[in-house]
Amino acid sequence: MDKVIGIDLGGTKINACLIDREGNILDRNSIDTEANKGRDVVLNNIKKTVYGLDYKDAIAIGIGTPGFIDSENGIVTFAGNIEGWSGLNLKKAIEEFVDVPVFVENDANIALLAEKWIGSCKSADNIVMITLGTGVGGAIYSKEAGLLSGAHFQGAELGHMILHPNGDYCTCGQYGCVEAYCAGTALSKHYKKLTGDDFTGQQILDRIDRDDAALEVLTTYQNDLAHFLTSLRNIFDPEVIVIGGGVINSKDIWWDGMIEKFNDICNNTLNISVIPAKFLNDSGIIGAAKIAFERIENGK
Repeated sequence: MDKVIGIDLGGTKINACLIDREGNILDRNSIDTEANKGRDVVLNNIKKTVYGLDYKDAIAIGIGTPGFIDSENGIVTFAGNIEGWSGLNLKKAIEEFVDVPVFVENDANIALLAEKWIGSCKSADNIVMITLGTGVGGAIYSKEAGLLSGAHFQGAELGHMILHPNGDYCTCGQYGCVEAYCAGTALSKHYKKLTGDDFTGQQILDRIDRDDAALEVLTTYQNDLAHFLTSLRNIFDPEVIVIGGGVINSKDIWWDGMIEKFNDICNNTLNISVIPAKFLNDSGIIGAAKIAFERIENGK
C-alpha cells in the first residue's frame, strides 16, 4: 500500500501525517514551529516532525507553507512569517534529510485540494475557497486548469481584494483589504474601536445577546463577508464557494446571517452553493498528501 507524508507548516505548529491513497491518516506527529527563531530552527523542526513518523514507508512528501510558492521548483518566493523563509528552496532543504521526492504548495491551495479530494466539494469542477483565520487565504480550482497560481505565483490572494477603498491598513501594505475586515482578528479590532476594550473574537461573539457593540461587530462582519462572497461569485462564477479556517468553529453564530445578507446583496445566487469546509485542522496535511500522490505520478 502506497503512503506519503503530508506536512502542514503553521505559524504555531508543524503537523505531519502518514497517509494512504484513500486519505486515511495512519500515523501522526506534531511539534512547535518556533517561527520566531528563524529558518534554520523551523527546518530542523520539520526534520524532527518527519523523523517522528514511520517516514521510511513513504514514497513522497507534500508540504503546505504560507506565502507565495513557486510550486514547480519548490521555492518560497515570499513569506513574511518566518525570518529567512523568503527565497528558500524548501523542496531541496527537506530533500537533504529524506530520500524521497518533496513537493511544495501554498497552504490555502492544499486546503482546497483536501476538500476536493475527500471533503465537502468532491463532485464540483469549479471551486473557490477562502480560509478565515488570523488572515484571509484564498484558492481557486477548475477542472480544466487545476489550481490558479498566476504569473508570479501570487494568484488567488483573495484576502487582498479591496473591500473598502481607503479603508483600514492591511499587513500587505494596502488599505481596505478583505483581510483587514474578514479575518478573525477583525472582530477584535472593530470591537476595540467601538468600546476601547480588548476581547477575543470568540468572547465578542459570546456577548451578542447582551452587548450592543458586540452585535454591531457581528452584523458588520456578516455584511462584509456577504459583499466579499458576491464579488467572488461574479468574478469567478464557481459552482461552490467553500469557507474554511479557524473562524468556521463559530459558524453557528454568524453563518446564517451571512448567507441571508449574501442572498440579499448578490444579483444571482441560484446557481452557487456556499458551504463550510469539512476539514479544519487536518485540511493542510490531507491536501499536502494529495499533491504528493498527484505530482509523483505526474513526474513533477
